Order: sequence, then structure tokens, then C-alpha cells
Amino acid sequence: MPSRPYLNLNKGDRMSVVEVGPKYRVTITQNVRKKIPVKIGQRVYLLARFPYVIMIPIPESIDEALAKLIGDVTYGREERRRAEEQLLKEAT
Repeated sequence: MPSRPYLNLNKGDRMSVVEVGPKYRVTITQNVRKKIPVKIGQRVYLLARFPYVIMIPIPESIDEALAKLIGDVTYGREERRRAEEQLLKEAT
């Protein structure tokens, strides 16, 4: 089977076979939910990469998730001025 760089499976990855329902709905099985916890009503991104559909859970608090990823970001006056100049250049 040819290697696919965009689908790397590791030992312990959870996979399930599910059926598409009449309204194109699928059920996230319990073994997958244990690996990637999602809650009822939680929003997810669906990314279509032929022939795959990738589901990415959206954190309930995006601001908190970003803070965990990038830490505390503060801008001084000089950085803010340079950012404003760059935005003005891109806008014109």
C-alpha cells in the first residue's frame, strides 16, 4: 500500500467504521470519543481533503486555547506602530 504523508497512523490510534445516516449524519463511536473527547452540542470543523473528511473539535473557549498555545503576548508601542504600518500597506 503506498505511503500517504497526510494520514499517519500510530499504534493506539482509534478508528471505527460507521454508517452515514439518511440525513448524512454519522455517530462518533465510544472508542473514538475516549481518544478525542467531544461533548454533545460542541462545534467541530469538518475539513474535506479528498478522499478524507477530517473532524477537528473547536475548543469551548477559543481564547483560553490560544493562550495555552502561544502564551502571554504583549505588544509595545513600537511593535504596534509597525503592525499598523504593515496593515496600511496591505490595505492599499
